[in-house]
Amino acid sequence: MKNEQKIKKLIIPAAGWGTRFLPMTKIIPKELVPILNRPSIDLLVDEAIASGIEEIILVISTRKQEIMKYFEPNIPLEKELKSKNKWELLKHVKKTNREAVIRVVYQYEQLGLGHAILTGARFFKDEPFAVILGDDLIKSDVPVIKQMIDEYQKVKSSIVGVQTVPYEKLNKYGIVKPKNEKEKENTIFEIAGAIEKPSANKAPSRKAILGRYIFNYSIVKYLEKLEPKEEGEEINLVDCFADYLKEEKIYAYEFDGTRYDLGSIEGFALATIDYGIENKEISNAIKQHILKIAASIYQDTSELNFDNSENNDKKRKNKK
Repeated sequence: MKNEQKIKKLIIPAAGWGTRFLPMTKIIPKELVPILNRPSIDLLVDEAIASGIEEIILVISTRKQEIMKYFEPNIPLEKELKSKNKWELLKHVKKTNREAVIRVVYQYEQLGLGHAILTGARFFKDEPFAVILGDDLIKSDVPVIKQMIDEYQKVKSSIVGVQTVPYEKLNKYGIVKPKNEKEKENTIFEIAGAIEKPSANKAPSRKAILGRYIFNYSIVKYLEKLEPKEEGEEINLVDCFADYLKEEKIYAYEFDGTRYDLGSIEGFALATIDYGIENKEISNAIKQHILKIAASIYQDTSELNFDNSENNDKKRKNKK
């Protein structure tokens, strides 16, 4: 009966310290750092709502309460915009009033992704749910969670979102092990397990788990069994996969979209550039600035070598 339920709830773990963004994150949560004029967390919430999600569990620490203020109405500001007939700005401001669909849950100890998901999922009943990681922004024509919900309706099993990554980056991610080697290049395939941050010579594939999940609620009892091996050590989500797979299936789905690592300054910079290029008001200025920079570095633009290896493999595969 549980597998017939629609996926209406989603967890966004966002309790981390954001140490790579110090000293800014000393006072400002990383999730409020903007991509253009919108906090990154707002873009993630957008993806969830556009995917049909009706309830979002935002897992944060007590020092990040400012995040929720962004999603609450600001009545004085709205009155000010109305009085000056700034209707377009008012529309954008009112769109952020989403407290009705967002519930805050506090994670008092940052013990890893497994612990964060467990913290949020305890407020659900026996129903499947989705997860969007706070550090993973994905720009796509169809929201990635929507892509995965559509696949879930076919397989009725837990799904992890993956993309192919270069060998030199395998040690940064959880890497899935395909159950059938012949199927690992399929868009969706069953997995036999996953390894957290393996070296390139020990990685079972090049398919990295990148910030999007759908789980049957049964994953919770396996997460509850996990404990840190040492004090302060994180509880890795993939550590429960071995036991979980003895009872149920997990599929890997290679989603369509460009992923930005918002856990890094580089990821924020790249996302800002790409979103800026798509913004009609500033697109031309940004393109001209990029061309000016390129011209100052390369006399011959044919010398430019764009490294987009994380997405090129999929493009080549689709051309065949």
